[in-house]
Amino acid sequence: MGDTLDEGEIYWRDLHPWLKSVGYELRPRYRPGWIPSWVTRPPKSVFDEYDREDHLIRFEEDIMDVTRMRDGKQFVLKRIPKIPNNERDMALYLSTPPPSEDPRNNCIPVEDVLNPPGDAHSEIIVMRLLRPFDSPRFDTIGECVDFFLQAFKGLQFMHARHVAHRDCTGLNLMMDASDMYPKGFHPIEINRNPEYTGSAKYYTRTQRPPRYYWIDFGQAIRFDESDENPRAPCIHANDRSVPEFQEEGHELREYDPFPIDIYYLGNMGHEHYPKTLGLEFMRSLVEDMVQDDPTKRPDIDECVYRLEEIVRSLSSWKLRSQVELSDDTGLGYIARFFPHWIRRISYIIRRIPPIPVRKTEF
Repeated sequence: MGDTLDEGEIYWRDLHPWLKSVGYELRPRYRPGWIPSWVTRPPKSVFDEYDREDHLIRFEEDIMDVTRMRDGKQFVLKRIPKIPNNERDMALYLSTPPPSEDPRNNCIPVEDVLNPPGDAHSEIIVMRLLRPFDSPRFDTIGECVDFFLQAFKGLQFMHARHVAHRDCTGLNLMMDASDMYPKGFHPIEINRNPEYTGSAKYYTRTQRPPRYYWIDFGQAIRFDESDENPRAPCIHANDRSVPEFQEEGHELREYDPFPIDIYYLGNMGHEHYPKTLGLEFMRSLVEDMVQDDPTKRPDIDECVYRLEEIVRSLSSWKLRSQVELSDDTGLGYIARFFPHWIRRISYIIRRIPPIPVRKTEF
């Protein structure tokens, strides 16, 4: 463990007084005068040495986590160049009315844009602290269904605005779990509490429904409403299995990006449903979405329609059933079985819907 900050960390440390003046607090490591805890309190063992919150660093120099002082909510700061920037411009467009007023909009909102003093070449966008969409694991099939509905409708919103995401894969679909984790979680070690003194305590998605957000609009393109033949150059996203991009010379061609978005979304389900037992009802829709011929893939409106039809066909019993993964062990299943059934009976008695329903926003 180093006793000093690196250059990227020093940038944020030097901004601490200003960030605090605009309502954001950094972790102790990034406050002026920081002295490593392992210096003031020498570790008693190797385990103790790495069990100190202030040894945790971010490896992305342009990203930093903060806490909003007025309410204790957690955010992420991202430093970007103060030049025309597609990711910033697209995120701001989707975060302002009228797009922001569409209930289907689950594109990560930009909460604020800050201009750091002494840095004329950068600006800082403020966004919510998110976590992977499948962390913690889903408890019920109904929770999986809510995830699918939000993911599909979020892409439907973008396509209705003539925006193709072009990288709508699982890595760019994350979860705002602030209601699930009322006391927060550590922004680096997300399964531990913010103080790094123990595990982060959380509710299930049924108990405290989360919201899922599409992120990373660096490759997104917005087309004119009158464009009847949208085309965009090949961009290799996180998912490199797109059939159109397997052809020789594909780098020199342009493609309709909207069916490619459909492929990405479908392939995310195609990869996950074999691992998650009980999602066989998604098979037909997902297989249509990942067809080799892009002209045969359904558009997003048809995908949402078919998904809603599928959901209506599922019984309450099915929706409340426990999620099992293909690699679960017998002991793990037993450990989850009884807590699941206690919750399940409680939900039925209290008439909590089998598909999570959000009552409040962030």
